[in-house]
Amino acid sequence: MKVIGIVGSPRKNGNTNTLVQQVLDGAAEAGAETRNFFLNEMDYKGCQGCNYCKANDKCKLEDDLVELFDELLAADGVVFGSPIYFGQFTGQMRLFLDRCYSLINADFSSRVPAGKKAVIIGAQGAPEAAAFKGVFEEFAGQISNFMGMEVKDTIVGIGYHAPGEVKDDAELMEKAKTAGLNLLK
Repeated sequence: MKVIGIVGSPRKNGNTNTLVQQVLDGAAEAGAETRNFFLNEMDYKGCQGCNYCKANDKCKLEDDLVELFDELLAADGVVFGSPIYFGQFTGQMRLFLDRCYSLINADFSSRVPAGKKAVIIGAQGAPEAAAFKGVFEEFAGQISNFMGMEVKDTIVGIGYHAPGEVKDDAELMEKAKTAGLNLLK
């Protein structure tokens, strides 16, 4: 069993990564091999709109996402994490998502092997739980429709600003750990 994390936050010590790591720790406790990818530390470009990937089985760009896509295709579970910046996922995560276009065929069928499980992690400073609910729902729909993933849980740290502040929310941390423990069940 293999579970990877994909963190779209620029803060390694931030709330999003803290929650992603908690899910990965739970998955590891359940016996999975885990690995975390920090998009902010990777060198990659957005989709070039060249459609090379529709005539070939991969993206034309040879950058740091090549390894990440290989790991994503091999993983049994994926933990996607992004804070909300200016009403949407971070630019790092959105750039990654653009490149996921290479994971679908010209007929919009998925190249991602069926049966993968996913957890979506978010963090937002806004204190209203529903403020960005649509962003997370839309993303869940996209990874379900385009990648065939089953979204097992969406966990959002709400009202947190300081990096790592979410660690003080024992209930939320436990929820993230439990999501990891149950991800591949």
